[in-house]
Amino acid sequence: MAYIIMDLEWNGGFSERTQGYFNEIMEIGAVKLDNRRQVTGEFHVVIRPLLVRRLSKLVREMTGITEEELETGVSFSEAIASMQEFVGLEPAVLLTWSTTDLFMLEENLCYFQGGREIPFMTHYADLQAYCQQRLGTGAAQQLGLEAACRIAEIDEEGVDHHRALDDSRLTARLFARLFDQESFLPYIRPADREFYDRLNFKVSYIGDIDSPLIDRTAFRFLCDSCEAELKPEKDWKPRGRGFFAPLLCSVCGNRYHARVQFKRTYDGVTVKRRLTPHSDPEEGESRGNGGEKSNGEEQGEQAPGGV
Repeated sequence: MAYIIMDLEWNGGFSERTQGYFNEIMEIGAVKLDNRRQVTGEFHVVIRPLLVRRLSKLVREMTGITEEELETGVSFSEAIASMQEFVGLEPAVLLTWSTTDLFMLEENLCYFQGGREIPFMTHYADLQAYCQQRLGTGAAQQLGLEAACRIAEIDEEGVDHHRALDDSRLTARLFARLFDQESFLPYIRPADREFYDRLNFKVSYIGDIDSPLIDRTAFRFLCDSCEAELKPEKDWKPRGRGFFAPLLCSVCGNRYHARVQFKRTYDGVTVKRRLTPHSDPEEGESRGNGGEKSNGEEQGEQAPGGV
């Protein structure tokens, strides 16, 4: 199986044709690796802009690309056809650093070709997620490519950051360094209908306490001291992305502030709960609202359930 490491650069701005903000891809770079992670080919194309012709200052400074260079490029459809030819017919996994490039590619495919499915992708893996797992940095905060390369001690000499081909080369070096067959396999996803449905699903927080998606048992908490069931002193109220209420133990008299958050994902609704011992009313409420600053222990996060 081959591995295609792809990187995109795009320029965002207001488009008269779409009558709105549009992220127009201006460069595609890719590196092909064989099953031994050896480079067998490279691809690079500059795309002539059609919708957003003026480069933003940020894009000019980050990439060094010029409007004159873009005017010598090919059309988006020509670029996609060339990329498809580069990938070829052999089984391959497309890899990008996070799924952001996929969203940009979908946006451009939808406008220029009338469909969102990426024609040269049969399987996909999020290389950012995999590298974070291999480097042990966790998934709570996304790691940038340059930071990941520093941690992995990848030589960046001669690399022009924020140019599509050079970033693809750098990402390929990182992938080859960290690759492990057993740990990588779970990250490969077939690019089928479910893949696109999952990719484009918008995660949201449920703010209606009467929503049928809410499991009412999530509002039940036990006292840390005597394990008696706590009773709300006031009604549960929405605040921020969750619901809050002061709770009282009628057995030992302990007071708490409780927070429950319901997040709707593609796989169902996840529930996060936090119970904070009440000391000072203002301090406890403030901590309960933020969640992360609370010294109270969470009484568990429920596994995703069917919607």
